[in-house]
Amino acid sequence: MMKKFFSALLVLLAACCLVFGQSNTVSRIDRLMSSQFKANEPGANVLVAQGGKVIYHRGFGMANMELGVATDTATVYYIASNTKQFTAVAILQLMERGLISLEDTLGKFVNCSSPASGVSIRRLLSHTSGLNGNGYRDSLNIPKGEGPQAEAERYAARKMAFYPGSKWAYNNANFQILGYIIERLSGKPYGEYIKENIFVPSGMKASLVAVSDEPLVFRRASGYGILRRGIVNYPLHDTGEFYASGGILSTAADMLRWNRALVSRKLLQKKTLELSFVPVTLLSGQTAPYGFGLYVDELRGSTVLRHGGAVPGFISETFYFPGKDIYIVILINSESAVIPQVLARIAASEFTDRPYRFEGEVGIEGKKVGSYAGVYESDRKEKVNITEENGKVFWQRLGGKKYEVRGAYDDEFYFEKDFLWLVFNRGTNSKVSELVFSRAGYMPSYWKRTDGAAMVLSENGQEVK
Repeated sequence: MMKKFFSALLVLLAACCLVFGQSNTVSRIDRLMSSQFKANEPGANVLVAQGGKVIYHRGFGMANMELGVATDTATVYYIASNTKQFTAVAILQLMERGLISLEDTLGKFVNCSSPASGVSIRRLLSHTSGLNGNGYRDSLNIPKGEGPQAEAERYAARKMAFYPGSKWAYNNANFQILGYIIERLSGKPYGEYIKENIFVPSGMKASLVAVSDEPLVFRRASGYGILRRGIVNYPLHDTGEFYASGGILSTAADMLRWNRALVSRKLLQKKTLELSFVPVTLLSGQTAPYGFGLYVDELRGSTVLRHGGAVPGFISETFYFPGKDIYIVILINSESAVIPQVLARIAASEFTDRPYRFEGEVGIEGKKVGSYAGVYESDRKEKVNITEENGKVFWQRLGGKKYEVRGAYDDEFYFEKDFLWLVFNRGTNSKVSELVFSRAGYMPSYWKRTDGAAMVLSENGQEVK
């Protein structure tokens, strides 16, 4: 009897620890997000789910400043370029139905000439097509007309930026053309296809594709800019032009439904969906961190699938951490200094054993003292001076101010503002060979260590001879 009692007690204690740990995690996420949005300014919706279960969902700030309407968890936002995920899945659905192949070329669907005619669907989906956003091949022969077909023909008529597959370059034209191809193959407008084949089966009742400026959208947020001179309106016009690269409006809750529909294979077979998660291979054999409509990124050594988005007055971020089944959505109705990609990384890191924390300090082990000091150089020949003084580490660029960086983990440091993070990497000889500078791992820049000793710099970063 006692054995059963103690077994039950251990299970109860484990459950309590789990709940307590999750409560602490949610509290830290809430403190992070609350620090970024003010009650009397344009706001945001932030949702965090684990295993499909919502563990945090909160609206911040105002959905409409002029009318004094506060944001709530049902507020609707433009998700902007997060639309590309939906367009990619629609193309893969048509592929499963045998209507298109990844190796089909643009010339099969759009009236155009070489080399644009030879661009494959795979290259459009992965932003490696070489299609250009500027400059027509023949300014006297620009295709005329209106609508998705005419737009696709105009994109295809532009002078190529590079040979297909030789580079990676993000370009909305790729997905605008894919939107037209979806219409041609399905016989339905893009928005209608997305509604019937994605929104409805996913249960996304609050989502829609913008086709013009006229429709009334219940609970839609207004878009703003938070500038130095104050908050200004960013009214949207010709929203139908966002189309297949940025035209979807949704809520944070609906975006979670989208994630679960993908995870549960409601929309695509597993092997088809996973094509989206493979970094594209260039003709050189190198890879670029983009699949089909998704960035293939990493967090603390594990794969994450994410995308950002921006249209005037709105920015967004979706972030999926498959290894932990963590999904994060951040929808914002303003353009400001807030970087949702960074907030999502910090929040997701709470579920790892090395979260990004910007408080407290870990001392440098005795054997590490003096190992960081030196001059580091970026690919652009910029230099940063790392010094150590009285057991503390300092960062200073040539011509810049000196900042103390505080220890977070072994060889990892943080700045006290802007979520700036510094990692010192070591070579095979265990000596520091480079530093990695980023905002919580987002858009890292790499600085190689030079042979020179640390410089002596003045307060404004001038070398003292």
